[in-house]
Amino acid sequence: MNITITILTMLFCLMFLQENTVAQSSVVTVNLRFVPVQTIAVQAAQKTTHLIYAAPEDYENGVSVIHDNHLTIFSSGGFQVTVAADNPYFRRVGGRETIPVEDLVIKAASGLNSGSQAQFKEATLSVTPASIIESEKGGRNLNFNISYDNSLAGSAQKYIDKYIKDDEKETVYTTNVTYTILTR
Repeated sequence: MNITITILTMLFCLMFLQENTVAQSSVVTVNLRFVPVQTIAVQAAQKTTHLIYAAPEDYENGVSVIHDNHLTIFSSGGFQVTVAADNPYFRRVGGRETIPVEDLVIKAASGLNSGSQAQFKEATLSVTPASIIESEKGGRNLNFNISYDNSLAGSAQKYIDKYIKDDEKETVYTTNVTYTILTR
């Protein structure tokens, strides 16, 4: 009888241990985390833009230049693109003369691949960033055309006498324009 009790006790303990080892588990939480990823680039061949006053009509009507697919954007979600000048004036290279940057209007439009969600605004250039593209959706390799329009401010002979003879071939007024992409 002692042997029977001992065997039954051992079987009971073995079953109890087996139940406890089989029923163990552990939980892992897996998160997909998305952070805003955005890039903006100006086409390398279009890093310098020239608005050239080379004919009487240019002084009468002003000048405008359109760069197709000028900006390329990647955005993991909705975005906004702003434009701003680095100072309030175009400055004459080698001189002190200036022209206000407000004489230039920046316009954005759909490029080769811009998505259907983008909305466009035109902005008078300023040192204060102004929105020109807004989209509720992101995208990859989005292209946008940009127009540098000086036709209103540069018309009606306003720029006569901006050529300085000492500059010989041409007189150049310059400023830097920065495009910035922001999350929406």
